[in-house]
Amino acid sequence: MFTKSLIKFFTASVFLLISISSFAQGDGWRIGFGISPGVVPNGPFKYSLGGDIRLQKNFTDRLAGTLSAGFTHFFEKDHFTGYSQYGSPYNVIPVKAGIKAFVTNNFYVGAEAGAGFGFEQWRTSFLWSPSVGLAFNNGLDLSVRYEDFTRSSATRDISLRIAYGLNMRKFGIHKKANVDKSDWKLGLGLNPGISTTDGFVLGGEAGIYKALTSNLEVYGTVGLTHYFSLYHNYYTANGMGYLFGIKKGAENFVPVKVGLRLYAGNQFYVSGDAGAAFASDGNTAFTYSPAIGLTFKNGVDIGAKYDGFAGFYIPGTVSLKLAYRFKL
Repeated sequence: MFTKSLIKFFTASVFLLISISSFAQGDGWRIGFGISPGVVPNGPFKYSLGGDIRLQKNFTDRLAGTLSAGFTHFFEKDHFTGYSQYGSPYNVIPVKAGIKAFVTNNFYVGAEAGAGFGFEQWRTSFLWSPSVGLAFNNGLDLSVRYEDFTRSSATRDISLRIAYGLNMRKFGIHKKANVDKSDWKLGLGLNPGISTTDGFVLGGEAGIYKALTSNLEVYGTVGLTHYFSLYHNYYTANGMGYLFGIKKGAENFVPVKVGLRLYAGNQFYVSGDAGAAFASDGNTAFTYSPAIGLTFKNGVDIGAKYDGFAGFYIPGTVSLKLAYRFKL
């Protein structure tokens, strides 16, 4: 269900980008991309992790309106131990409208309200979210927010939103400056993250990148991903048949993928890749990874990605992308 929900979010995000790009090209329009790790104060959940796309219109130097859509996953405590009334994790697509009032040139207070479209038992709920934050001239936006999905007392969190905003005039796809199609680049990266069911993961990867056009790159990567805590289903034989159980332990995977990266301007990109993941126990799975990020002239590459797996028991992961690229 988590994978299907995330696919719906990415599909909706693409539609949102296409729609708003057709009219939000005037002065004062900005679009931001954020990731929000958080904690859940009580109930069957422990942590939350969300991502969103936010459209902002500056009305004055001190007041702006916002419209956002995103995806948030609440991570349950040890598979709902002690909370048998909850049958599924909380996956929700929040859609909100709000305001940002700037107290100084950088510091602001915000308020949002809207609907959270939940899955399975959770259904739709009203949500509200106050926040305080700092917005900088380079596009960085940092805020702390409280978000209450009123369907249940368990579905509320306190999170840190780390975002980057772009002027809509600069967002339209155009030629990327200073591109040499003969260049090959090597990228080395670290990917800390969290799985959809079983805790923290840490990955690393090396990749080769080649420009095809002024906006498009092809690349291939090989990496290593370590799950610190992964639940495995197993069966043991006895005199009357088989017994089913669950054991917990670490696991390593080697993903090998190829993909394409599309740039909107000189820095912001969206990408997608797919390939095979080889597990340390000998199993192999198909893997795919949509991502968004920013590249800088000094070689720094930062972003966020989702890794999905099909074929056996690997849960998906949401990770930060921290990398450095240089010419070969």
